[in-house]
Amino acid sequence: MSGDALDSLIVSILTGALASAAALFCGTWAAISLRSVRPLPRQIMSVLFFIPSAVPSVSVGLALLVAFSHPPLLLNGTRFIVLAAHFVLISAFTYGNVSAGLSRIPVDCEKVAESLGARPFYRLRRVTLPLLAPYLIAAFSLSFALSMGELGATIMVYPPGWVTLPVDIFALTDRGAIFDAAALTIILGFVTLLILLSLSRLSTKAMSR
Repeated sequence: MSGDALDSLIVSILTGALASAAALFCGTWAAISLRSVRPLPRQIMSVLFFIPSAVPSVSVGLALLVAFSHPPLLLNGTRFIVLAAHFVLISAFTYGNVSAGLSRIPVDCEKVAESLGARPFYRLRRVTLPLLAPYLIAAFSLSFALSMGELGATIMVYPPGWVTLPVDIFALTDRGAIFDAAALTIILGFVTLLILLSLSRLSTKAMSR
């Protein structure tokens, strides 16, 4: 819990939190927007969302390297390409969780608010999102857990100053330091579990409201 190992743990937590927050925002926006679309286009867009999760993560990392290794958007060698890789890999699961949550929200609540003169943004802020809160927290939790354990794409794109803990564990294993890697694996699992338990309590409170 010191030196490079602590730095890698902090990088993993920051990467997971930032990528999951971005995926939650985009996935929620997409799920709410596609709810009013006709069934066939909605199904097509849903399939497109899940394509990155259907291919190996190494392929996603390679694709990002090819796409962002030259101007006008040069991300190779920066921490932003790691965040982009995690975002691409977890956004499908966020979208799926939010879409499932939306299907369970009673439509009558929004219709009543609309009949009382509530504007769309007000309905979204005061009706839809509060009802969706437990599913949003669950989607963030799943995305964060996936990000904390992601290795394939990360090892393809990470810069020297932004090493996540799974990459550090893989490097130790590759050098034959099995017991050091095992210790870091336990720390990674414990920290991830602790954060997920905290998020689970928030989800329970949101559902009780």
